[in-house]
This record gives sequence, C-alpha cells and structure tokens, in this order.
Amino acid sequence: MSKSREIPKFIKISYFVFVNIFAAIGLLFVGVFFAIRLKITDVSGTVDNLSQQFQTQEDSFKVQGVSTSSAQLSQLDQQIQNLTKSRELKINNLCSLNELSYIAPQNVKKIIDVQNQTNSDDIVSKMIFAVVTHLGNQDEFNQNLKSCLQNFNTTSLTLDTITAQVQFINSQNIFDWTNKKEWSDVAASITKDKDIINRAAAVVKIEPRLIVSNLMVEQLRLFYSQRELYQKYFEPLKILANANKISLGVMAIKEETATAVEAHLRDPTSPYYLGPELASILDYPADADVPALRYSRLTDFGHYYNYLYGALYLKQMLTQWEKAGFNIAHRPEIVGTLFNVGFPQSKPNANPKVGGSTVKIDQTDYTFGRLAYEFYFSGEMIDIFPYSWAN
Repeated sequence: MSKSREIPKFIKISYFVFVNIFAAIGLLFVGVFFAIRLKITDVSGTVDNLSQQFQTQEDSFKVQGVSTSSAQLSQLDQQIQNLTKSRELKINNLCSLNELSYIAPQNVKKIIDVQNQTNSDDIVSKMIFAVVTHLGNQDEFNQNLKSCLQNFNTTSLTLDTITAQVQFINSQNIFDWTNKKEWSDVAASITKDKDIINRAAAVVKIEPRLIVSNLMVEQLRLFYSQRELYQKYFEPLKILANANKISLGVMAIKEETATAVEAHLRDPTSPYYLGPELASILDYPADADVPALRYSRLTDFGHYYNYLYGALYLKQMLTQWEKAGFNIAHRPEIVGTLFNVGFPQSKPNANPKVGGSTVKIDQTDYTFGRLAYEFYFSGEMIDIFPYSWAN
C-alpha cells in the first residue's frame, strides 16, 4: 500500500493566508449590509465655515452695478461691458498669480498649465480661490492684490513673467492632501478606472471630472478612516476600496439612493427625470431578484455600475436645479455637498450652502463639498480628466 504524499508546508501557509483574507473581506461586506439595513451609517451634514466665501466668489462673475437690463442695452454696449469685465478678470488673475508665486509656487505652476490648456479665465479664477482659502494671512494677500491692481502695468506683469518666477522653484503643494502617499495611491487606482469612468460619463452625458471629484472624497475618507484595511489590502494592491462601513462600492452609493435613482429614471413627473433615452438604462430582467441584483451591481469589483449609478445620481440633481433655473454644473462644491447629503436635502435656491459630512485627513477637517471643490480646481489629474468647459 503506497503512502499518500504530504502537502508541502508553503502551500498550507499560502492557503491559510488566502482563506483569511477573503474571510475578512466577507465579514466587511456582511457588516456593510447590516449597517445599511439598520440605517446606523447615516451622518448629519454641516455647513462649511467658508460657505459664504464660495458664494461671494461665484457672485463676482456676475455683472454688478448695471442700472438697466441687458435687453435695454444696445448690442455694442453689451459687448463693451462684457469685454470690460473680461479684462478686469484677466488683470485680477495676473495679480493674484503674481502674489501667490511667492507663497504657493507649485500651485501657480499648475494654474498656469491650465490657463495655457483651456484659455479659461473663469477656471483659473476658481483655482486661485481654492488656493487663497488656505492662506494663513488672507488680509495681507488682499492688500498686496489691491496694490497690484492699482499699479497694474501690462508690460511688466504678464503670464510669461510669472512663469519665469516659479519655473525653477520646488515646493510643497498648498493642498496638503496631495503631498501624502494616500493620495498617490488613490490617484493611481482612479487612473486604472479612467476608461470605465469615461464610459459611464459618456452614457449619462456628464463631465467625468465631476464624477471623480466625488469619487476621490469618498476614497480618501475611507483610506483615512479605515487605516488597517487600507494598509493590508488596498494600499499594496493599488485598488479602490469597493465597500465601506458607510455605503456600497467605490462611490459609496447607499442602497436607498440607488433605489431612488432607478425610480426617478422611470418617472416623467419627477424633477429629476432625465428623459426617455435613459429611462430604461437600469431596468432589471423580469425574473430578477431586484434587491440582490442591485446589491451585486453596487459592489461589483468591475465598478462600472457603481460609476453609472453615481453619474446618474449627480445628473439627476443637476437636472433638478437646472429646471428650477439654477445651473450648478460648474460648482463642484455644491454638487459635492448634494451628492453627500442626498435627494431630500437637494432644494434649488440662489444661495446654496457648501458643506456635508466631515472628512478628516490627518489633523485637518474638511466638509465633503469643500474637498470636492479643492480636487476639482486643484489641477490634479488634469491630463486624465481635463476640464470640459471654458469661457
């Protein structure tokens, strides 16, 4: 009678490690399921302390001090007025970049790159604002800016002269989260999914960068709040976290939110209705176990459905606000806030608040909306997810 061969020790160890890893991930998914079912993961949102500054900055783009309506102005007068505002914005941007070149040269480099790529003074102005919110002494910055504007000389201060000032200076990014390994890991993981993100965005007709601005907040929030999980699984594999204790999938879509997204797609009377071309995009087979299939979609490691639900969710709220007369497509701080707080809190108005749940990155607290804005106008990943709008 022949002896049975003994299984080598390294195979036993490998099997043990493999089984334990998947057991841990299985427990995580079970925890996610019951946490969502019991609604113990709901978080209350807060208003960002810079919310009014965001609104003031947005209002600065509107024409001020005009006593007659646009309809009463001649076409030539309107053109002159627009050109004047455009010139003022260009000069303000140049003076701001000149001052920031001594404070945040790394960020100025990125802003100049975007200026050259897009030729958009609006985008540049918003990028500058994002940097200015991090200055320790805004009063000093504003005084220097005022002095520059009063003494502006088109020959001595140009984009080329500012470029020369920062060209050979190496410094830290003023957005501290970009300097950390967690962000480089998240960025590398998002890059792997760029084709899937772009595919979902194209189907829904929404800007991919707007999707990513919310995706990165969800991912950073998970990576910083679940340190052990990050270090064991997601950091070495450079993959996005597919579920957490808050919600489901890479964009943290709650099951109840996904259900609402589906319902709004099919309801022509809903303010979130996107039209007949998308009404059936999330339909289920007639014999499907809908809750189980929905859960499977949201937690699929391929991520496409999670991005699709996220894109539809964003588009539905953008549509609601546009129907009410407010275009927030270029206000990622408001879009991010709404993405975080959900449909019940999406109430179109002329002075929306920036906020949402608190995201802690090391020792710094951000609101969800503010961090979404910072990424969007940081210039990070601009080569992969460029701005799709300009002046």
